[in-house]
Amino acid sequence: MSKEDFIARNKNLIGSLWLGVAQRYNVTQEQFAERIASISSRAFKNMGEDEDAVNHSDFISGIRSEELCLAIACESGDDSAWRKFEAEYRSSMQAAARTLTKDEPEADDLIQFVLGELYGIRLEGDRRLSKLSHYSGKGSLGGWLRAVVYQCFIDRKRQNARFEQVEEPEDFDRLVSGMPSHLNGVMQSPAVMPDEIEDTHLHRATDQALAQAFKEIEAKDRLLLNYYYFDDLTLKEIGVLMSVHEATISRWLARAQREVKKKTEEILQRTHGMRRAEVAECLQIAARTEMDVRKILT
Repeated sequence: MSKEDFIARNKNLIGSLWLGVAQRYNVTQEQFAERIASISSRAFKNMGEDEDAVNHSDFISGIRSEELCLAIACESGDDSAWRKFEAEYRSSMQAAARTLTKDEPEADDLIQFVLGELYGIRLEGDRRLSKLSHYSGKGSLGGWLRAVVYQCFIDRKRQNARFEQVEEPEDFDRLVSGMPSHLNGVMQSPAVMPDEIEDTHLHRATDQALAQAFKEIEAKDRLLLNYYYFDDLTLKEIGVLMSVHEATISRWLARAQREVKKKTEEILQRTHGMRRAEVAECLQIAARTEMDVRKILT
């Protein structure tokens, strides 16, 4: 299906998304529609789907139009868009870089490299080649940006591996599995979806935050959660051990779960520099992957 045909077929859906964009910068509706057409073509090609036979409504309606418009504006060099980008996303990217490098100067150097990739320091004719052109709008822009930071970190480590000893190289190999190499020193677009990389990181970050949250709650609550999740005791059995009615145990357990959730969210925001929407993504990933609470408790 041609780009023009896609836009014509989905004119109302794309128009609805466009109307929902509050801040459009210098982006036109035509540019917005063309980007969605490119995203769709790339996505269904990667899935091996026949785009002509696919109903695009669910796919298009799931696009984060506000963040996609910001990415398009930044890619085109809009100064106000870049100011918004710096204000909202740089701190979380910096936090991700510090977590990876464990070194402030190296983290700064990594972020400068990533920003160069995003701004598009290389040229193809008169057009800057910005990595933002690969943002699909299907996941949060913040999550996608952290995935770019991780990929750049791994790529740089692999480049330097010939000259220095890299700790735990198997970890890098696992994360970089399926990723592209460099051609003539130029980083290529991801061979895997950045959302997949981000899911891996968010799952790990949530594991760590949950483990820390369990350490910070009161000893009685920790014991209660151990009884319930690790020892597989029923509410009634825990009630016998703690000399209270099972209804009381139910209330205590619900309170302890709320406290763990609250502390986990605080740790993800404080330690990993995540925003509320990204914290919510962490908890959603934990839910759909059936995170092993027993492993965390031990």
